[in-house]
Amino acid sequence: MRWFFGPGPWHGFRWITRGDMRILVLEALADGPKRGYEVIKAIRDRFHGLYSPSPGAVYPTLQLLEDEGLVASEVLDGKRVYRITDEGRRFLEERKDRARELLEKGRKVMGAEAAELMDAARSLALTVFQAYATLPPERLLEVAEVLREARVKVLRVIGGGGSG
Repeated sequence: MRWFFGPGPWHGFRWITRGDMRILVLEALADGPKRGYEVIKAIRDRFHGLYSPSPGAVYPTLQLLEDEGLVASEVLDGKRVYRITDEGRRFLEERKDRARELLEKGRKVMGAEAAELMDAARSLALTVFQAYATLPPERLLEVAEVLREARVKVLRVIGGGGSG
C-alpha cells in the first residue's frame, strides 16, 4: 500500500486480502471499462487517496479475474482495457456487503479529518506541480517562499516548533 507522503497508517497491517482485492477491482470496473492504471486510480479515489493498491497487486488480480471469467479484456489503441462480465457482476452482487464493509473500515481507520487533510495536501501539491512548467523563475521562488512559510505555520499548529 502506498501513502501520499510515505508509508501510511496501515503500513504492515494487512487489512485487504486477495479476495478483497478481487472485490475492489470488480467494483472499480462496475461503472465502465478501464485500463489497469485507471483501476488503481478508481480504487484510490474510493478511499479518498488514503489507500492506493500497487500495480503488483492489481495487475495479477485482473489476470486472475480474467482467468475466472469475471473480467474480459481487449487491446485498444495498443493498451489493454478491462471490463466486468455478467458473471463478474453476479459475483460482485453476492459480495456487496463485503465491499461496503471494506470502504467503511477504511473510513473508520483514517477518519474524515485525515481524508480532508490529505485532500488539502494533494490539492496544494497538484497546484504547484501544474504551475511549475509555466511560471518564470522569480515566481517559482515566490511560491517556494510561500511553501516554506506554510510549513512553519503547520509546525506551529502541530506543536513541532517553527524552525527548519
